[in-house]
Amino acid sequence: MGVFDQIIATAQSPKNLLKKYVEEYIGFSPESKHLTLKEKTVLLLCQQAESKVEKLNSLEPDAEEGLIATIEHKKILAKVHFTPEQITLKEDCIEGQLRLLNPPEFETDSLVYRHLIAGWKTFLGGKIPNGSLPEGVRIDGDKIYYTFSRNQVKLIDTLFSGLENDSVLTTSLKQGELTIKTAVALNWKDFKFQNLLKLINTQQS
Repeated sequence: MGVFDQIIATAQSPKNLLKKYVEEYIGFSPESKHLTLKEKTVLLLCQQAESKVEKLNSLEPDAEEGLIATIEHKKILAKVHFTPEQITLKEDCIEGQLRLLNPPEFETDSLVYRHLIAGWKTFLGGKIPNGSLPEGVRIDGDKIYYTFSRNQVKLIDTLFSGLENDSVLTTSLKQGELTIKTAVALNWKDFKFQNLLKLINTQQS
């Protein structure tokens, strides 16, 4: 029996080994209306996004604030520095709002594309055309909006399955940790511990 199976088998209450293990990934006080996803959890979310989102080469936390995504489109790499601001839970999808922290940066090894990038910056102000973004993602000014099916972001569904549809979560990401505020108090019993452990085990294996 593996370590994760042993933890699940011995789970009897929120105060056991299972809860202590999960606390390495998430944290909150019983009556608070905010949840902190620790750096380990944020990295799991990044790994999920990398494996599920087309054109997304990499996604990693910035040392100070937000995340840095690298998107590849027609031999051009775009680095986008943003921070999450809001998540809305729908019945079959998750809608999110992000904010750009810095103008996108563009890189390419192609001389032709370097000229295109120069023109891109001159005529489009360095903005990324929506057609070059991953499916379900669009940019409007300094805001980025996305829509993913709930089965694409299993961690969010595991943590917030008890919330009603159309619930809005306010988010901020500082120094690798994601703080999520809700309109209702959260409780350990609302979390799908076994699903979370399976997800962690899958990502680590």
